[in-house]
Amino acid sequence: MIHSARRRRAAGGDPGAAGDPGTVGGTGAGGDTGVGPPHAVAGVLDLAGVGVGAALWFTRDRYPGLEFQNLAEVERVRAGEDRPVETLTALLGDVGYAAYPLPDDRLEIVALDAGTGRTRWRKQTTQAAQQWDALVAVPGAVAAFSDPIGVDAPRELVVRDAASGGQRWSRSIGDDDRVIFGRDVAVLVDTTGNRLVGLRMRDGAQVWTEDNPRDSSGNARSAVLPVETAEAAGGPAYADGTPRDPWRGRADRLVQIGADRSARLIDLVEGTVLRSWPAVADLDDPMVARDDRLYVVDDAGAGGYRLLGYDLTRVAEPTVLHSAADDGRRVAALVACGKHRACLLEHPAGDADRAEVVAVAEGEKARRWATPGARELVPVGAHLIVRRQFPEATSTLFDPAGRAVLRDRGGVAVRLDAGNVLVFADPLGGGEADRSLAGLAVGGTGPVELGLAEDVRSESCSWNTSVLLCGAATDFVLYRFAPTP
Repeated sequence: MIHSARRRRAAGGDPGAAGDPGTVGGTGAGGDTGVGPPHAVAGVLDLAGVGVGAALWFTRDRYPGLEFQNLAEVERVRAGEDRPVETLTALLGDVGYAAYPLPDDRLEIVALDAGTGRTRWRKQTTQAAQQWDALVAVPGAVAAFSDPIGVDAPRELVVRDAASGGQRWSRSIGDDDRVIFGRDVAVLVDTTGNRLVGLRMRDGAQVWTEDNPRDSSGNARSAVLPVETAEAAGGPAYADGTPRDPWRGRADRLVQIGADRSARLIDLVEGTVLRSWPAVADLDDPMVARDDRLYVVDDAGAGGYRLLGYDLTRVAEPTVLHSAADDGRRVAALVACGKHRACLLEHPAGDADRAEVVAVAEGEKARRWATPGARELVPVGAHLIVRRQFPEATSTLFDPAGRAVLRDRGGVAVRLDAGNVLVFADPLGGGEADRSLAGLAVGGTGPVELGLAEDVRSESCSWNTSVLLCGAATDFVLYRFAPTP
């Protein structure tokens, strides 16, 4: 997907998903043993073997601790003759992308092998922009976004083929528009046209449109969020916790909240409305959707907020998962933090320094623990990164019971996958500096110091479970910190 610290307008889904754990093999055959039909005995043994194999598949650790090692420079990629104003990176599977603006305001994009650093292609856009903002790696393609200059100015979206670097399509979009990428269809959230538009990834052709709901006054503003998947949430995340590979698993649905407070579940590929619910949420209510659940913080009634859970597989009244103790509590953040589990950051009104995490699993009593000064939550499986910014940036990793696995580590911790964390010793920034990093397996004994990424712009970095790709002063550098899975 993308890396830009200033904007986050893109999301999508990955063709890779968990495969079939196994199938039953053939039965045996042979002579009479006097204890029953031999084919039946063999069949029982086969089924037993399959049962054991399936049990091992379902109970194995899908996100084992990584074998962290010292940062090793794999390759440096040239970024023009002069120091680039902006550096953008993205990673997806075995391909990485590095991009920088040229003196004539076009964008040069370099595709490289994420394992070796070998350049696959180097292409320049035909479109020019005073500022380029984001690079998004999607299945089979890479997309680049420009940044608008001026009020209500348009932005350019350019999509190029991952294999050849040739341009597939381009489109001008509005400053406030978002693009949500799927495998074969991207959805444009058209804020001016008050509609959703499905665009075919192959050529940018419009394949469907759906007008926004309107309230009684004709207002058609809406909020749109992808339905996250457990597979995507188990993979790498941006610094804010957004999945880097959001197309893993069944990533083909959106939730749209209308100005009339209704909610609609929309098929991303076809544009059809699968289900709808009345009176769900205001546009600015904290909410998150994962798999078959939509979580909403409802602060409309007296007595304090409520955390509501909607079952996306049916139209029914929501479940009240948690209620605030009084009407003086506020919610600063909400994330899905496991199967049918939500975590929120709560604090007394006007006193964020007394923040607490409330973790709510369906059918269980809520867990609560103090996190003074916390501002951000990033799920790591059922673990949770809790970050604060003042008086200095720190990250704490909590286990599902609220016990600190890593407490008040300076800098910014990010998710590598549901079992591993990467820690930058300093806040991510746009200036060049040596950045110290550490790796941590959530079930391990402590962080592993990885060494320095030298002279990098950490704001531009992208990562997966084995490599780190960053812009530097005059080039891009690819580091390895764990063996490729």
